[in-house]
Amino acid sequence: MKAYIQTDKEGEFYNVNAFTAYEGFKNFGYEIQKFIDANEILDKNPEHIIVGGIGNVRKHLQNLNIIRPEKEIDYPEELQPFLKRKVWSSSIKNIFKDKNNWDIFIKPKNETKLFAGKVIRSEMDFLGLLNEEKDTEIWCSELIDFTTEWRCFIRYKEILDIRRYKGKWDNKIDIEEVQKAIDSFVSQPNSYALDFGINEKNEMILVEVNDGHSLGTYGLSSSHYAKFLSARWSQLTHTNDYLNF
Repeated sequence: MKAYIQTDKEGEFYNVNAFTAYEGFKNFGYEIQKFIDANEILDKNPEHIIVGGIGNVRKHLQNLNIIRPEKEIDYPEELQPFLKRKVWSSSIKNIFKDKNNWDIFIKPKNETKLFAGKVIRSEMDFLGLLNEEKDTEIWCSELIDFTTEWRCFIRYKEILDIRRYKGKWDNKIDIEEVQKAIDSFVSQPNSYALDFGINEKNEMILVEVNDGHSLGTYGLSSSHYAKFLSARWSQLTHTNDYLNF
């Protein structure tokens, strides 16, 4: 088996996620091939996994003629009760028109990494977002002051690991609430992340859901990271997951 892992122009792994994937897949006996751009990969075997940024991973899927679901899984219908706040879809131009819509958090709806999610409080926050020729579909969310946030890595409906990525280290996550969300997420992919946060009232709130094909490690071990990526890649490509153990 092969794992194609993205590097920079100097041949160094492009970030810590790529290096962690390299260690994980290498230890599982995968042949490692480096690449800079997915278009370089002439290998059409869908079992051979690609590790890189979202753009490169999705480009390679296209090159394999594999259709990925267009809809992102940021806020699944089954998990609405866990959001505990208003979340709705709109567009950059619609939000800009009415100041009463401000004091919210926004993120791209259809193009995941078009821009980083941000809080909108003034006209300055729209810099770089407005485009006269094209409007951008976005998710909008009421603001919540999270004191701690965690990423829960889910693989085959089980918690693989939980990593704190923001806030106070001594807050405790409610594992039962995470498990309830997993059980409720009927349409869940084979690997994904539930981002949960806790507010000042110690309420557990779902921040968002992230697809598992290009997620960062957040300190996940190399073996767990390889298994996590393999689970989602094999599902997307309808191939065997050789790390399903």
